[in-house]
Amino acid sequence: MSANQNPGRSTGFLLRDNSRFMKVAFNDRVSGLTQAQWGALAQLSRHQGLNQVGLADLLEVQPITVARLIDKLVSLGMVERRADPNDRRAQQLFLTDKAQPLLDQMWEAADEILDEAYAGFSGEERTAFIDMLVRMRSNLAHLAQGGVRNRPAFRKAG
Repeated sequence: MSANQNPGRSTGFLLRDNSRFMKVAFNDRVSGLTQAQWGALAQLSRHQGLNQVGLADLLEVQPITVARLIDKLVSLGMVERRADPNDRRAQQLFLTDKAQPLLDQMWEAADEILDEAYAGFSGEERTAFIDMLVRMRSNLAHLAQGGVRNRPAFRKAG
């Protein structure tokens, strides 16, 4: 049996399981917002001034979903919409000061969870693992953009 056929040794299954366990641990430590709301705040903390379509792309959801999500964050006083100076139809999204304590709580919880996830790893192993994940992400991004790198042609059986 190859590693790909064994979920306990399959890269895809292991990445998915680790992601799921990290989300569970995160939700146990940080409360008050939904996972989607946390994701929106995290992305906006890195991309202040983004419009809703751009945020939808980053979150990999439909723009209408982001509109509802932002409506809720605006009503909570964590996000504000401002007119886009380059497009009068669009609005840019900015975090308010009220969001910062929640973001601080979020980043602190994330750091604690990662420290626990890396228990038993040396500093070199941790750095090497992150470097490998960065390289894997680059390879997969290339594939997602239509890149062909020694990809076998798959045909339907029959």
